[in-house]
Amino acid sequence: MSDRDAAPGADPGADRDTGPGADPRGPAGLPDPARRIAAGYAFSGPALDLGALLWDGGCHADAPIRVPLAMLNRHGLVAGATGTGKTKTLQLIAEQLSAQGVPVFLADIKGDLSGIARPGQENDRVRQRSGEVGQGWTPAGFPAEFYALGGLGHGIADAPR
Repeated sequence: MSDRDAAPGADPGADRDTGPGADPRGPAGLPDPARRIAAGYAFSGPALDLGALLWDGGCHADAPIRVPLAMLNRHGLVAGATGTGKTKTLQLIAEQLSAQGVPVFLADIKGDLSGIARPGQENDRVRQRSGEVGQGWTPAGFPAEFYALGGLGHGIADAPR
């Protein structure tokens, strides 16, 4: 991230989507609380696309969840029970940052994120999910170096591409 993108006092709201046809309350057909949430994530400009609003068991592709790059110099927390998507969320964030030229360091004790180095494989679940959130999906691998700490393993090794 450049200094310009991470400048303190940058107004991420300046990138909020307020163009013609943009509804400041979010997509129609959602209850007020859901529209307010959707409006809070409606940004244009450089941002991470994390998916779409999930409300009352339904995924709403017309309510994308985006986080401006300028906001990523702050602390964050990804928490949840087993199987709720924490690892996939971290992988998605790291992939998108890498694609934007931002170096990423991930502590991956169990090796769950090491697959980031190789392109994924398309399947029915991937096609279904990308359709649900209204995003295209193309398999891609990202540059990765693996570090072994404490004298265990092979030390630093470039991941095969």
